[in-house]
Amino acid sequence: MVSASALLIAGILTFTMGIDRLFFVEAMAWTFLIWGALLLYGHIIDIGTVYEVSDEGLVIRSPLRFWALSRKWAWGNMTRLDVVVRRREASAADVDLQIHYTPEDSTVLFREDLPFIPELAEEIASRAGLTPERRQAMQSFDSIPQDEKGSYTWN
Repeated sequence: MVSASALLIAGILTFTMGIDRLFFVEAMAWTFLIWGALLLYGHIIDIGTVYEVSDEGLVIRSPLRFWALSRKWAWGNMTRLDVVVRRREASAADVDLQIHYTPEDSTVLFREDLPFIPELAEEIASRAGLTPERRQAMQSFDSIPQDEKGSYTWN
């Protein structure tokens, strides 16, 4: 979110300081404003997304994602769950959860990235019937590997 704010501030300052006399500088300022607004909108969408576990599947509600306000993923069509540890000696804030979903009669693979919440990950894996790969360092969601970063898969 910091990069989005920096782009917005740089674009605004270009106009308020009056250094937009050259076409190239003005074009760069507008580009900074547009990209800053788009990045900020993406972060706001991520913050406002709510994940609900139901008997039928995982419901993903995002009130600011106008093209898909609500999506429902059936448990039987979830093909994989990845736990991505981004650094050594990681805490829950350094870990991401990636859910892979393929609808029936389709070859399209959808992926939803969400923050790592061990209880939610356990619920998704158990309801979707996913088990951890053999010989990987992470066999349960309660213990994050501290020795190395990596990606741990449940199929």
